[in-house]
Amino acid sequence: MSTMRKPEASNRTPAEARLDPMDKGRILPWLLGFSTTDAMALTKGRPGDLPNLIYEMRQWLDLEPDEPLNEDVRDLEKNPARLQTVIDKVAELLEAVADRKRFQAEYAAGSVVLDAAKLGTEGGRALSYRDARLVDAALRVAIDDIYEDVESALRIQRCREPECSKVFYAERKNQMYCSHRCANRVASRAYRGTHAKERAERERARYERKMRARTGPRIKIKTRSKQHFLR
Repeated sequence: MSTMRKPEASNRTPAEARLDPMDKGRILPWLLGFSTTDAMALTKGRPGDLPNLIYEMRQWLDLEPDEPLNEDVRDLEKNPARLQTVIDKVAELLEAVADRKRFQAEYAAGSVVLDAAKLGTEGGRALSYRDARLVDAALRVAIDDIYEDVESALRIQRCREPECSKVFYAERKNQMYCSHRCANRVASRAYRGTHAKERAERERARYERKMRARTGPRIKIKTRSKQHFLR
């Protein structure tokens, strides 16, 4: 009588199912949000915040189920410091895009280069596709996304409000400020500069009326540079 052999036990972790990739139109705005994330703060926030971010990261990277980097992604929830390393590198890349500067990152398998000043033209990108680490894969995929959607990439701007300088995604092509608050700050400064003389004259007239009311119609009013005699 023949006997059937039992299958040998395997120590391999079953491959996770491949997620639906992130919609192309969502990628660059999502990357900007990702680049400003504090991974350690997520561990102290709502219980689902960190797993949800990692889930979206898997959608964005669009890894094959058998790729070794899947193990690195699974480890991020236990090691948010590694996630922060990826976030910081993506932030550095997006800042170069916002400032239209050259970005380069070296790693064991090669390098990634993006000359953001040449976005929309030939010759602005140089890549190595041999990803050795998760951070390398993240940079490569991010640069691919930038080149595949140059129109959206050129909406990555740095806020022109001097006290802000935040990198943001412009909803309009001519948008110079990240928020209404920053736009209002700049407009207020411009208004004050343009109307400084008028405001000074109004303040002077208000002061003179106040002094007349106190001391009578004839009074010498002293300013920084000279005296005025009122009649």
